[in-house]
Amino acid sequence: MHFFRHLFISTLLVASLVRAADKPAAESSAAEAEAKPKTREEALQRAGVKLQSGPATVPLGKVAELKLPADYHIVAKESLDRFYELTQNVRGGNEVGVVLAPGYMLFFDYDDAGYVKDEDKDKLDADKLMKSMTENQDAANDDRKRRGWDEMKLKGWATPPHYDGKTNNLKWAINLTSSQDGFKQVWINESIRLLGRGGVMNVTLASSTEGFKTAEVSAEKLLSENFEYVAGQKYAEFKTGDKVAAYGLSALVLGGGAVMAAKMGLFAKLGVFLGKAWKAIVFALVAAGAGLKKLWNKITGARPDEPPPAA
Repeated sequence: MHFFRHLFISTLLVASLVRAADKPAAESSAAEAEAKPKTREEALQRAGVKLQSGPATVPLGKVAELKLPADYHIVAKESLDRFYELTQNVRGGNEVGVVLAPGYMLFFDYDDAGYVKDEDKDKLDADKLMKSMTENQDAANDDRKRRGWDEMKLKGWATPPHYDGKTNNLKWAINLTSSQDGFKQVWINESIRLLGRGGVMNVTLASSTEGFKTAEVSAEKLLSENFEYVAGQKYAEFKTGDKVAAYGLSALVLGGGAVMAAKMGLFAKLGVFLGKAWKAIVFALVAAGAGLKKLWNKITGARPDEPPPAA
């Protein structure tokens, strides 16, 4: 299931995860155990997350693949549960990869809801969409509080929804804040929908506000040059008789996986029902920004208002 994600990439040293890196004394010296990790990759590995490094061609589920450049890493399939646990997340079951890129991260999940028609590409009302998303996120905060997670609020568009008919990609970016610091610091999540023949690859770019523009350019280049649906799964390969999604582009912006949410029964559990306009509840699922920043402060003794080192 795909949800809105909230991360602050400046905290992605992930040194906060060192609390979970409980290696037996026999496996590491006392000095090594006490030393703080110098990179987010090292911290994740200490915490039990396996990574695969580029250059390599890695599968994203069974429908797509990504050519991973040097200095890029992907969380191993068997470590996704561990990674999501460490970053205060609940997996929906559709996740196919998390890529650690220099200065940002990309989350991939695939929704096999069917071929999404782009007939409403000229009807994307940014103001109405933001209003619905904000209301839904406010409702989702009740569940976050029950989990003991930070609340999050949407602070408008960083980039309004835009559909590219040539590449069949839908993109938008949202400003987010967290209760961890009293909703002061702003993070940006960019959401990218790569339409395919049988469904949609949901990609979320997580970066700091100050690093967003650089990350956006880098991610766009990576996806345009290195991401590809496998033969038979491309959007242009649609044939009459193929499964067609029950929603269009506007629903992707509103819920980004509402069909899967309903399929999993999450709306029923939360007492929220899917409306006529696919008004999906918006979870700020990956609260790594506030979560990792809080843990980093705890480990290093930094003050809450003291920014952690950049990744």
